[in-house]
Amino acid sequence: MIQIHPSAVVAPEAKLGPDCSVGAFSVIGPDVTVGSGTVIGSHTLIEGITEIGERCQIFSHVVLGAVPQIFQDRSEMTRLVIGDETVIREFASVHRGSSKGRGATVLGRRNFIMAYAHIAHDCLLRDDVVVVSQAGLAGHVEVEDRAVIGGQAGIHQFVRIGQYAMVGGCSFVSQDVPPFVMVHGNRARCYGLNTVGLRRHGISEEVVLKLKQAYRLIFLSKLNTSQALERIVAEVGICPEIDHLIHFIKLSARGIAR
Repeated sequence: MIQIHPSAVVAPEAKLGPDCSVGAFSVIGPDVTVGSGTVIGSHTLIEGITEIGERCQIFSHVVLGAVPQIFQDRSEMTRLVIGDETVIREFASVHRGSSKGRGATVLGRRNFIMAYAHIAHDCLLRDDVVVVSQAGLAGHVEVEDRAVIGGQAGIHQFVRIGQYAMVGGCSFVSQDVPPFVMVHGNRARCYGLNTVGLRRHGISEEVVLKLKQAYRLIFLSKLNTSQALERIVAEVGICPEIDHLIHFIKLSARGIAR
């Protein structure tokens, strides 16, 4: 059964799945689709072509699917897509994609977007990402699985953040953050492997040891990046995590945070 507070404004064309609820004074636009079991709090605005998955929790005063903050770009036909079981806390905002970008802002499953965070147009967040309160992601940012972005961190446009990476609070990130590492500062620099996060998610000690060896070659040796990657292949050996790390660095257009 769909529950809509009498003071909420839900367009007749909006598609709400079974067991959804919409809180007081919220506004849901005509091109919005909401999956079953999703709960939308009070005073929330959802507009544009926005697709929200099942069993999501959208808290009060959230803005979803608003026009990108780009001069002379209304992007009326672009989209926002939010995966299942994502939680978006109070006063957070997620804008839809732009016509000059990928055309969609996409959040994967089980993301946790904390209060006052902002995710701009054309961002791509994979699964199980945590964005802590007041962090800001500029346009076109890509965040891989299980990365954590600390409170009040600022992520420059087109930056990529690798899986299991951790960005410290109040950091400014202007270059790609490789998978599995921790960065902090303005401009953000690497301060070691995210070993706590890796073990917490069940990464084996054997793989953690390989990643430590790779980290030393990339960040603590006097080798350049190409030399370090060659040494990793020759000395550390390949496993899925090492292969992903190498591939991520090779694809970096902005350079990696060191």
